[in-house]
Amino acid sequence: MLSPRRVIAQAVQAEAVNTSYQQGVDAYARRAYEAAFRCWSALAEQGDAQAQYGVAVLLERGEGVRRDLEGALAWYQKAARQGLADAQYNLALLYMDGVGVKANPAQATHWFDLAARQGDREAQYRLARCYDQGTGLASDSELAAHWYRQAAEQGHVAAANSLGDMYRTGDGVPEDHAEAYRWFSHAARQGHGYAQVNLGYLYDRGLGVEEDPVSALNWYREAALHGDPMAQYNLAEMFRIGRGAVRDSVQAMRWYRKAAAQGHPGAVRRLRQMEN
Repeated sequence: MLSPRRVIAQAVQAEAVNTSYQQGVDAYARRAYEAAFRCWSALAEQGDAQAQYGVAVLLERGEGVRRDLEGALAWYQKAARQGLADAQYNLALLYMDGVGVKANPAQATHWFDLAARQGDREAQYRLARCYDQGTGLASDSELAAHWYRQAAEQGHVAAANSLGDMYRTGDGVPEDHAEAYRWFSHAARQGHGYAQVNLGYLYDRGLGVEEDPVSALNWYREAALHGDPMAQYNLAEMFRIGRGAVRDSVQAMRWYRKAAAQGHPGAVRRLRQMEN
């Protein structure tokens, strides 16, 4: 699945752009894409980085002009080289996904890094994942934790969950279940499914927080209702043994079946045991 790239900001600080560029933004907001292209083309040729980015977006999406991925790449490059973080981010995704250019993870991480250093939280998260997984550069758990933290402190929920997981396992940071609880809580309360499962686990085992089977069950249920197979399996286990709730084999079977339908091996085995 290709990563979603950015389009044009609907609200632009007036002092940050000239009138012609802003007219293009206004036209884009009205879906008058041809007018936006006319506004930005001349400015882009004159070296305006924001207009270059605008032209790149239109070319990539085929809005108001014939779709041209190679042309989009070229304009993203021009804007990115002038330091525009949105262009750097989109350019990184093109290289990562191999859109309009041969996939090049090393180039992708280069541009993620430049955008991340400007405070772009999504680029920070993407860069952290690259360090975490060794994509496009050498794996480095400490740098992964650093960039997850940068993004998490700006409210990026997936980064908060990943940072919590690093504290839970002691990967790239000292093992600290209280810190894991802090970051899982932050993400879970904003609806992040994996964080909800992780938070439920901490409550279930009493790691970084007082053991609380009822809270564990509630967080597993929250994630299970959103379709997470691990949460569905854990919830089924809680109902099977009567932990955090009255023992309920009907509810247990219900959630085992949902998890098994998604291929969870533990749920498949448990169903076989209970049905035989």
